[in-house]
Amino acid sequence: MKTVIYFILSICAIVYIAALSTLQICGAELVASWGTIGTILAGIATYGGIALILLFAGVNFFGNPIKVVFFILLILAAIFYVVSCAAPGLLQGLFGIGG
Repeated sequence: MKTVIYFILSICAIVYIAALSTLQICGAELVASWGTIGTILAGIATYGGIALILLFAGVNFFGNPIKVVFFILLILAAIFYVVSCAAPGLLQGLFGIGG
């Protein structure tokens, strides 16, 4: 059961960081113009961190190999987010998107 919980939490954390990165790279105005998907991304960016912190605090993080893989993916997603905050213009040019 714990494996399923860790799997779901890891996927949610990656989705949360992806939403933050999308908002950072594209800009809040462009994402808001996407309609329902933009609203969902903004909601994830606003409340996802608190939800994940509470859920991760409720379970033990380290353990079997699948958790280690998702932990590494989580670290990579966090690094991508930090880079998108530090140099959004670089990533906008790299991915060919505006914001």
